[in-house]
Amino acid sequence: MIQQYLPYWIDVSDPEQEMLNQLANTYNLHHSSVLDCLDPEHYPKIEKIDDTLFIILRFFDHESDSNADELLSMTRKIAFFYKDNLLITSHRGSPPFLLDIKNKWNTGATYKNPPQALMTKIMKACIESYSPLLEKIEIQIQGLEKEMIQRKMNASDLIKLYQFRGKLSIVKRLLWHTQTVFKEWMTVHIAKSNPWIQDLKETTEGFYQYVDEMMEDTQNLLNLHISLSSQKTNEVMRFLTVVSLFFLPLTFIVGIYGMNFKFMPELESSWGYPLVWISMILVSLFIFRQVKKRGWLDNSN
Repeated sequence: MIQQYLPYWIDVSDPEQEMLNQLANTYNLHHSSVLDCLDPEHYPKIEKIDDTLFIILRFFDHESDSNADELLSMTRKIAFFYKDNLLITSHRGSPPFLLDIKNKWNTGATYKNPPQALMTKIMKACIESYSPLLEKIEIQIQGLEKEMIQRKMNASDLIKLYQFRGKLSIVKRLLWHTQTVFKEWMTVHIAKSNPWIQDLKETTEGFYQYVDEMMEDTQNLLNLHISLSSQKTNEVMRFLTVVSLFFLPLTFIVGIYGMNFKFMPELESSWGYPLVWISMILVSLFIFRQVKKRGWLDNSN
């Protein structure tokens, strides 16, 4: 659907080939840009063809499934065609931030270049659309960290941690491409002195660092989980080793006197049975003393 909200803003929602071809013929848009506009998997990009600046960004889809961890299921694409006194936006669905801008855009403000000011406003909203997702992931990561330290973490929590890392990886990749778009816009397309674009660049860099820190936290948690699992395995092995230390010599003594050879003087002695018990108790006490002396019974080691 094509709607003209302002004299300099045309918004296209759920675009079709015929719809975009009509706009391309009317406003002299390049055919390759129209094809990119229809590609749902396209990463952020920027190019200038003749007098038209074409930019693609991706924003977080607020209607996406909470378990989504793929590009298409998490994000949607929005395309911008910008030229003097004209801005054309193309997207699928109705992102809340775009509806909010449509309702609150100040048409009476004295912008030096209203279409560009509007475009940068929408672009910043695209970047900030990731904020609720990142804040939610950060809170859940902190909760998993507490559970892990308290050793209450289970297999489903570990799956969540891997899902978080997958989501953060996608967002980080998108933000990196978005940074490249704004850097190129500021250098190649001579927008270096534009404070709006500088603000976009700084906002993107801030979100990129935020995601990078959370990815590092996620990796640290995975490493911590591996270390705790290894420690738990070591504790089990230590317990089995201590048990073996007690029972191996006792089993050896019992094995000797369980052979029942005919000529074994201890078998006919009236003191044979209590002496074997005394020897086993003394061996056990000696082993216990040595194990305790080395701290093998202390769980804190």
